[in-house]
Amino acid sequence: MSQLKDVITSYNNLSFSDRIVFYTTISNDTTVSDNMQSFLIETRLDGKGSCLYCEGTHVVKNGKRKDGIQRFLCRDCRKSFIANSDSITARTRKSITVWAAYLRCMMDQKTLKRSSEECHISMSTAFTWRHKILDTLRELTEKVYLTGIVEADETFFNVSFKGNHKRSHDFTMPRKAHKRGNDVHEKGLSSEKVCVPCAVNDTGISYAKPGKLGKISSTCITSTFEEKIAPRAVLCTDKERAYLDLAGTNDLELVQMDTDCRTSAKEGEDYGIQRINAYHSRLKLFIRRFHGVSTKHLGNYIVWNDLLFGNHRNRDTFFAQLWGQLLCARITRYWQDIPRRPPLPVVA
Repeated sequence: MSQLKDVITSYNNLSFSDRIVFYTTISNDTTVSDNMQSFLIETRLDGKGSCLYCEGTHVVKNGKRKDGIQRFLCRDCRKSFIANSDSITARTRKSITVWAAYLRCMMDQKTLKRSSEECHISMSTAFTWRHKILDTLRELTEKVYLTGIVEADETFFNVSFKGNHKRSHDFTMPRKAHKRGNDVHEKGLSSEKVCVPCAVNDTGISYAKPGKLGKISSTCITSTFEEKIAPRAVLCTDKERAYLDLAGTNDLELVQMDTDCRTSAKEGEDYGIQRINAYHSRLKLFIRRFHGVSTKHLGNYIVWNDLLFGNHRNRDTFFAQLWGQLLCARITRYWQDIPRRPPLPVVA
């Protein structure tokens, strides 16, 4: 009996994502079955019941929906909710099992068509779910903090308005459509190129974000990395002068070198920019498999790439942790918000 109490105490001390790992391990059910509702009540509502909106404790049961899902009512803020309210799975009218299966498809890099077939959802739903998941993970990856030796450089993608705009009432193509999406009218780093500052440290943790159109600037570099790189870290870059302000204002040791050059600035220290160049190659290859992505969604695909190739954990453990983060996040996305995003959100 004492051992059982110790197990219960240890379980109660686990974080939400760790409980997901524990739950999926002992149940041998990594797809997460529909009894996940009781698990969500225990974790998101703290078992006894706390409001998902105001975090009040005066929560009572409020009947069940037609599908048998338990509803709750907060006596403090008077809002009614279920266990997965205020999350990306809310208001989708799909079982949590379907969401888990779709996340599996994303981890396996399956196409929209294949994912929709396996999860029995429409292509439009598959596309919407892809960006609901990536939106949530993008907000979570904003907590990335790079320490140690950090390599930084920028890469460029063609501006793309990819998508079917024939029925759009909010968007007009500013130029003639590019049939293949690979042609640009202006040579060099023009406004038809999206600049993406990227950084990766010596442990493989990466951070990248669309910055602006055209050539890089010190303002773009600083706004992208000023809260992402730890003070006194070693910043390795090429000869681009835009990194000087970042290093000066954030107490970074800046080591600049020619492209593909490797140098020993200190005894025993081997600096270079090969790691960031390899990151660029991998990112370009990942984006290319989608035959180009719309500029307004480029940030999401960068996050997807970072999660897939920056992870070195066991596959089932990685799935459980991602799934736990998605369920735990207090983020709501509606399908109509995704196509209405500005076509060029990166203009600075």
